[in-house]
Amino acid sequence: MINMMYLVLTAMLALNVSKDILRVLAKLDLGMNATVTTVERGTATLYEAIQAQVSENPRAVPVNERAKQVKAQSDQIFALLASAKEEMITLTGGLDKEGRYKGADNRDIPENFLLNDKSIGGQAKAKEIKEKLTAFRAFLEGQSDGDATMKRIIDETFTFEDEVVEGKKMSWERATFAELPLAGVVPFLTDLQSRVRRMEAKTIEHLYGQIDANTLKFDNVRAVVMPRSTYVTQGDYLEADVFLAAYDKGRNPEFSGVTPQSIEDGVGKIRIQGSGNGQKTIKGSMRVPGGDKDYPFELTYTVAPPSVVISATKMNVLYRNVENPIEVSVPGVAPENLMVSGPGISGKAGNYVANVTKVEGKEVTITVNVKETDGKTRKAGTKVYRIKGLPQAVGMIFKKKEGLISSSLLSKGVIEAEYQDFPFDLALTVTGFDIKFEGKPAIEVRGNKIPNDMRDQIQRLKPGSSVTIRKIKANTPSGARIDNISNIVLDVQ
Repeated sequence: MINMMYLVLTAMLALNVSKDILRVLAKLDLGMNATVTTVERGTATLYEAIQAQVSENPRAVPVNERAKQVKAQSDQIFALLASAKEEMITLTGGLDKEGRYKGADNRDIPENFLLNDKSIGGQAKAKEIKEKLTAFRAFLEGQSDGDATMKRIIDETFTFEDEVVEGKKMSWERATFAELPLAGVVPFLTDLQSRVRRMEAKTIEHLYGQIDANTLKFDNVRAVVMPRSTYVTQGDYLEADVFLAAYDKGRNPEFSGVTPQSIEDGVGKIRIQGSGNGQKTIKGSMRVPGGDKDYPFELTYTVAPPSVVISATKMNVLYRNVENPIEVSVPGVAPENLMVSGPGISGKAGNYVANVTKVEGKEVTITVNVKETDGKTRKAGTKVYRIKGLPQAVGMIFKKKEGLISSSLLSKGVIEAEYQDFPFDLALTVTGFDIKFEGKPAIEVRGNKIPNDMRDQIQRLKPGSSVTIRKIKANTPSGARIDNISNIVLDVQ
């Protein structure tokens, strides 16, 4: 539209300004004003959207303050342009009964008002407009948060460089407004108002996007399989975690602490050469581009010499009150030809159980013999195992062994006990316990549930009251009694 206006005005300079051309310019100005109104409505919706998030989203508060500054600056420069138009229309006779400019073809008054200095009777308003718009451009660039595309658009929208007209260098204001009638000047000022509103809208749209700019956004999901190990021996199990991983194809994360060899679809490919022996740990963090939150990660791995088998002989332990499974094999010998003996040993064909519950002493020796084809036997070897009691089991209510719990939930509690970080899957059944309320003597309870007569008492406990479950007793599936169970200490909330 503005290009068409330039063509029309160029023709006006070469010809006498006809009434038809003046009417075209008036219609052009009306259309541009309608566009400005449409942009203002859209921008008002964005202002309302930012304001609506202030009460629910703390990130919207600083954005809303910046938006208010943008509105104030935009309204100020918009009003300056509107005032310039109104003053020139008034100076040229105002409007007729049909709302048209009486001085539409007047060139002298607009030129004097816009271009001539105050010292010679003018207002130099074009120079003021240029200065205000230049400052407004700098202000909007400061709101772009380093967005190069947005900054370029703002620069291109508000260009006030000197121009060369017919081989002669002219200032922006003279090249824009010189020798134009009122009907040609007004659309130019309306165009500047339109640019102000468009860049205001562009800036507010950018600010609205900054409210959740640092939150995680994903546009793709893929399945990930993470095996605990890819090396599985016969009879062992392959264990792996399988899950869906979300990522953003357009924004790979930034890494610190560890530099990946490459980053593909949001996944950093780490490749580290093993050196030395023993356990190693690497630590790093990831961050969404432009974000302000780090997501730490840690990886522990073990470096060992190649082709070396190291046995931790001190870990040769058999536990009382449990059946200790033992696998025995001799290279080149069929399992059915093995003879395994020792206190509490039973089983056959390579799979045996050692029950050392009733074995006295602190050690037991297991002996392996091989049946030869001639009916004789030969000793294949022996191994000494230490005998230990079961480790302390952990007492729990609703899987909690300490911390806070509601009085209502506690009153319905079932006392449980289990071994944690223990190689045996040994289920325990609680048969009794003592319950102690803060400041009162302990009460012995049979079974594994809170008695009905104590439920009301528990529910009346004040927040912060301490309840201890101690002297927990339990049985193994074989009926062995276990009383080495940790206390449960809970605070009512």
